[in-house]
Amino acid sequence: MSSTTSIIPLLLVLLPTLGAGAVVIAARYGDQLRSQVTNAVAFATFAIACWQFYLVQQGTNLVYTLEGFMQFGLRWQVDYVGAVFSVVVTLVWFLATVFAREYMAHEHHQTRFFAFWTFTLGGTVGVFVAGDLFSLFLFFEAMTFAAYVLVIHEQDPGSMQAGNVYLYLSVAGGLALLGVIFLLQFVLGATGFEPALHLIVEKGISPWLVVVMLIGGFGVKAGMIPLHIWLPKAHPVAPAPASAVLSAIMIKTGAYGFLRLLFVVLSVPDGHALFSFQQNFGYIFVWIGAITMFIGAIMGILNDSMKRVLAYSSISQMGYILFALGSGVLLGSRGAFGFAGAWMHMINHAFFKSFLFLLAGAVFLHTGELDLDKLGGLRKQMPFALGFFLVAAASITGVPGFNGYASKIVIHEAILEAYHILGWPSLLFLERVFVVTGGLTAAYISKIWIKTFFGKPKKDWSGVKDLSRSHRAIFGSYIAIVLAIGVLPQRAVDKLVVPAARLLPFYQGDLDHLGHVPFWGSHELLSPLISYGIAAAVLLLMWKFGKYIKVPRWLSVEYLVYRQFYNGCRAGIRGLIYLADTWVPKRIRFFGQTWRRVDRVTQETKAQIRRWKPPKVELVSPTDLMQKLEEVRYVELISTTDLLKKLEAARNAERRQVQVWRSREGELAKRIQRIRQEWHEREEQLEDRIYDVIEGVSREGHEQRKQTSFIEEIQKVLTRPVKRKFNPYWNTKNLGFDTWIVAVVIALILFVFLILR
Repeated sequence: MSSTTSIIPLLLVLLPTLGAGAVVIAARYGDQLRSQVTNAVAFATFAIACWQFYLVQQGTNLVYTLEGFMQFGLRWQVDYVGAVFSVVVTLVWFLATVFAREYMAHEHHQTRFFAFWTFTLGGTVGVFVAGDLFSLFLFFEAMTFAAYVLVIHEQDPGSMQAGNVYLYLSVAGGLALLGVIFLLQFVLGATGFEPALHLIVEKGISPWLVVVMLIGGFGVKAGMIPLHIWLPKAHPVAPAPASAVLSAIMIKTGAYGFLRLLFVVLSVPDGHALFSFQQNFGYIFVWIGAITMFIGAIMGILNDSMKRVLAYSSISQMGYILFALGSGVLLGSRGAFGFAGAWMHMINHAFFKSFLFLLAGAVFLHTGELDLDKLGGLRKQMPFALGFFLVAAASITGVPGFNGYASKIVIHEAILEAYHILGWPSLLFLERVFVVTGGLTAAYISKIWIKTFFGKPKKDWSGVKDLSRSHRAIFGSYIAIVLAIGVLPQRAVDKLVVPAARLLPFYQGDLDHLGHVPFWGSHELLSPLISYGIAAAVLLLMWKFGKYIKVPRWLSVEYLVYRQFYNGCRAGIRGLIYLADTWVPKRIRFFGQTWRRVDRVTQETKAQIRRWKPPKVELVSPTDLMQKLEEVRYVELISTTDLLKKLEAARNAERRQVQVWRSREGELAKRIQRIRQEWHEREEQLEDRIYDVIEGVSREGHEQRKQTSFIEEIQKVLTRPVKRKFNPYWNTKNLGFDTWIVAVVIALILFVFLILR
């Protein structure tokens, strides 16, 4: 496919990014103008995405590059996959924007919300039009930090805690993704979406290292178990429009990253010596997807808050996508159905999940309640909402004629094809997990609309009104979309899926088979009946025994893994603070005392050396010696010649001893000078370091401190009262957050370089 340089991808990202500033300016002239500008920016972005899709559909990829940006360059490259999902993202965002106008009318900080709402759109759509992994990473991080403001909009303890969990995991995931960028830059010299598995192995790098880092990078956004814990926390506290785009759009960035890297970067042709790596990657992702969709569905059944149920539903539905994606990667060139199922379910889930979250927001807007045990009996007051909810429920559970049915049939075909080609019994078991999970999906969705609209009223809902005209129009648009895909599923596959699948080297026979999927076969039409049969059995069991099922709070990955890790980090931080408060001052005092002792001994030694004088040796003359010897009658024992030789030898020994003492005096003086110089250097470094640690601020600008000696400064520190100067850094979450970042960065760097060695 040919490529042409076009500024349209740049405009697609730049318009909502700069539009955030326009929203802030418009807010100064009234809420009405602010809403109009927000809607206009969202619609204009959707229009540009449609024009971009039209150009790509003609058979041309759109390319644009900003050379020299951060020395890597910023690149856009829009193929059919990016063009289709750009339209999906901007359309869902526009519908949620129109819905948000009425929903947010009585909320606080509306200008802040809509400004970051618009900016987040720019970062999100930028992920799907990025031309390389580095550009994708920049848009990915911009989307992450902008969405954080949407999550904590309420600013209560619950939302702040959820925002912290979301931010910690997202930052850790971003650092893991940055590690993948470093590896690709090392291997390829670039970060484009090109086959690189063989080059990675040639460089001596384990491909499993890349996959693990990819899971850490994209798995957080994708809601993959066990990296999912931010989803059930963030969705219930965020406003409904934010929950809709978080669940329907933003978590697709993780799936999109997996799709690009597993099907392109970490792929090799069939029969290649490294194809076993690709098969293992796919098999792992099939299991991850099965576990994610099954556990997500179980948690959805066990929860009673509408938005928490939908949050776990998003986790489960992302499991479907990963399940299909793994099936496609597992089969290599025969994985067209796996790719098609993952890609189509990404599109369908974007529509029916945003549909469900906005409906939940509408129920909350009119009742002020989301607890299913406190709702009930709303079918009379909100008949339109009931009708819309039944359509959305039919879509997510895969009822024929609605969009979820089409993608689930393709996913089912993908896992069955993998079983028929490979013959692995585990794949047949995973197919059974897929079927059972479909029944669990129908169970928790049915629980929502049964308890909300048909249950016994827990409150007086006589004053509750039905949906407004604008909200009916929005939900009517959703019905048109899900029915258009569901009633004509083969046409949707031909227009949205097959052109995207042709970008990859899939077997032509499988691509032709995608043009004749048996959507209306008897076996396929029975699948919804099986799902709702399982759902009926599950709901009956929950009705009879649900009150006895109490899942302990500690029985979760958050409390068993993340909470323990968090507590360990906190304990480590407290240990560092304790050391700074107690151990470090004691060490300083010890060093000061040691220095004083060394200095005193040095001065005394030097003084003794200076006072030392060589001993005087008085030699006796031979005549006198002979006289004395004669007096004691020893003369017969030694001759005069021998005695003179001995006296000369003694005199020479005395001279040598004097020279040795003088040389040792010079060496000792030089050594003492060198020691004093080293201690003075350590004194300056330690003085700066201790001041920074204990005071919490830099010594710059405090010249008067340098006029005092190190010993005097240490004495002041040690004699200071116990109450320290207040330093807000040690009493906020900044330290914990910074510690997380530093720890992850150090761990990644050490891990990467140890592997590269």
